Amino acid sequence: MSRIRGAAIWVLLMAVMGCSDDPTKGWSNRSIFNQQVKTVAVPIATNTTHYRQIGFMLTDAVIKEIESRTPWKVTYASRADTVLNMTINDVGLQTLSLSDVTGLNEEVVVSMTIDFSWDDLESNQPIFARQNFSAGGLFVPSQPSGEVLQIGQFQVVQQLATDIVDEMASSW
Repeated sequence: MSRIRGAAIWVLLMAVMGCSDDPTKGWSNRSIFNQQVKTVAVPIATNTTHYRQIGFMLTDAVIKEIESRTPWKVTYASRADTVLNMTINDVGLQTLSLSDVTGLNEEVVVSMTIDFSWDDLESNQPIFARQNFSAGGLFVPSQPSGEVLQIGQFQVVQQLATDIVDEMASSW
């Protein structure tokens, strides 16, 4: 019994010693999130396109992603340590395939390109910024599925929200 306990302790010690102290250099015991940041303000994304609700959808998705995947809390700019500013530059539709019978779209991708920056409000310095950050969401408008454009918009917004939070985690 003591041999098993000794082996278990040895394995545990080797596992701990094999981990890096810096999460950017591989396996680590520390959090991947910046511990100096406690709160993030996320104002409504600036929308330069003619798609009306897409800015609200992106902001909502990013807030939910930050709250569910990070230790940070989303709050007002007056109380926040940092602010995440987003600008939607382009939303486009690209046909992937056409029906041989009708010539109508079978698969369409909604693509969205944004710029965003994460800024430290205390020092007024940018933590990081990304330009022309893009993602796409597929929907199938043809029958029998008959999906609406909002399905593709929802997918692209969710993908961008996930990607933005991934960038926030890896930025420091």
